[in-house]
Amino acid sequence: MKRMTFSIGGVHPQDCKLAKDRPIEVLPLPKTLWVSMAQHLGAPAKPVVAVGDRVLTGQVIAEPGGFISAFVHSPATGTVKSIAPRADLAGRPVPHIEIEVEGDEWAPGIDTTPDLVTAIPDDRQMMLDRIKNCGVVGLGGATFPTHVKLNPAPGSPAAEALLINGSECEPFLTSDYRLMLESPKQILVGAAIMQKILGGPHCYICIEDNKPQAIKIMREALAELGFAGMTVQPLLKKYPQGGEKQLIQAVMRREVGSGALPISVGAVVQNVTTAFAVYEAVQKNKPLLTNILTVTGDCLPVEAQHNYLFRIGMPLSYIAQYAGGIPEGAAKIVSGGPMMGRAVANLEATTVKGSSALLYLSEPTTRRWTKTACIRCGRCSEACPMGLEPFLLNRLYKAGLTDELEKNAVQDCIECGCCLFSCPAGIPLLDNVRQAKLQVMGIMRGRAAAAKAAAEAAKAAETPKQQ
Repeated sequence: MKRMTFSIGGVHPQDCKLAKDRPIEVLPLPKTLWVSMAQHLGAPAKPVVAVGDRVLTGQVIAEPGGFISAFVHSPATGTVKSIAPRADLAGRPVPHIEIEVEGDEWAPGIDTTPDLVTAIPDDRQMMLDRIKNCGVVGLGGATFPTHVKLNPAPGSPAAEALLINGSECEPFLTSDYRLMLESPKQILVGAAIMQKILGGPHCYICIEDNKPQAIKIMREALAELGFAGMTVQPLLKKYPQGGEKQLIQAVMRREVGSGALPISVGAVVQNVTTAFAVYEAVQKNKPLLTNILTVTGDCLPVEAQHNYLFRIGMPLSYIAQYAGGIPEGAAKIVSGGPMMGRAVANLEATTVKGSSALLYLSEPTTRRWTKTACIRCGRCSEACPMGLEPFLLNRLYKAGLTDELEKNAVQDCIECGCCLFSCPAGIPLLDNVRQAKLQVMGIMRGRAAAAKAAAEAAKAAETPKQQ
């Protein structure tokens, strides 16, 4: 089968998949868990428990705080000790529920057996409700509530393709890869569930060709299950292959417009781990309490690399200690991959649904080139998968020209880091463009809010006249 890829930009960092042959291990529960209320895109969840309450594993402890929000469940059995702000990865205070762990007694109605369930229900709304009630969010990075994404707004185009993202194009990360090797049928059943909810579009399981074993195992599992309208689609290795717009362009040859959603071109994109979570939610009524986190880095020996099944709310310091401690050669600790991950400023921060890696990088790997003047070589523009001109955006940002930044679509930046990776002058393009994007997005949100308020005021003013 032809290997596909996107046509604009992209780079080829080294794979560094050092933990790819390390099977998934289950992390034991610590004595205390701190569960964040802000571990999904959208409004933070609202606690529905009080200090002193005893909670069971899988019990709802917080409900959605808005339409774009998600339920949060207790990751263990224990007593709620506090509900208070706690520092996240960046050191910012975020509401957390502290649970003193007493055991692992699951709430009634949750199937914790390993038995594979392949019969897919006919009730679409029941499946959507289970996905919502189990707190499933996108686990490819954005943590967008999955039930919302699977239920497009009225008037949206019909879904023509469901793309299951198994590319895992970030260097070092191997959690998705290990899940495809170890639970392929559960992923495929989850994909088939989403396929049915969306009305039966063709489903593509998209995997980069640097993962031949995953392609083989997923094809074998698909042949055994016999699902129709589903294809394992190999992709050429190129970063950022896993970006929604890049994946759609690679497989469907369609362009998602500026500010538009994938459904505008008939596409829905979900991660392989999200598909697994959908399987557990619909077939097992099991909430999203766990994910897989890779402990890896270029300063760790192979035997110290791990893929851990973790519960949400575990402190990163606990995971680091369990894995053998922070290696001496670690100059930087990153949550996520080296391209799009964030530096860990607080090792006492806890895991959330979207946690994917604890990455230790050595000083030579993290050292940036000495910054020099831009030589207008254009490499950053050639590398940008969104077709932007990072050198221009950088200049406009430094000049404070927010109107020009918006005209040049800084808001479309996906923060993939291709510009920084390719710049021979060592200019911190990603840092500056990211800040510029924040400024412009803030202005755009303010403009939209003002327009909404003006429309509501005008409507209110007209009401007495109509009466």
